[in-house]
Amino acid sequence: MLGSPNFIFGIYDGRSQTTHTPNETVSGNKKTSLLFQNWFEEHNLPYDYTDFNGRSDYGPFLAEGIVAGGLFSGADGIKTQEQYGRYANKLGDKLAGTVNETHDQCYHRACDNINNINLYAYEKMIQAAASILEILARQDNLKTWLY
Repeated sequence: MLGSPNFIFGIYDGRSQTTHTPNETVSGNKKTSLLFQNWFEEHNLPYDYTDFNGRSDYGPFLAEGIVAGGLFSGADGIKTQEQYGRYANKLGDKLAGTVNETHDQCYHRACDNINNINLYAYEKMIQAAASILEILARQDNLKTWLY
């Protein structure tokens, strides 16, 4: 999910892996998280870490010993006052969202469609993902770098 209406710029936190995460993926998961963090910092954008707890988007990969990482713009979580303040500081009030509302009121509902996207958030998340994919693609030996 990359364009939730009341978005966060969430990075899956490789430091918060469950005890079921295979040891061989831990280093690569953390490196991937750090790449995303660096991208948001370089672009002067706020970000939040989100738990990397084995959800269905990436859990099966981890279970098979495959490094994972990624972005998450929010689902049924609530935008906090603290988040709003950090986002308003960097993005202005108009893009900071709404305090005490879910990130995506249409999450897994019929209204969850192309009309329910924050285009600004979507664009930034795609740019971040593309940048990190390019960094990974340019590794001389990606397997060694990740594992």
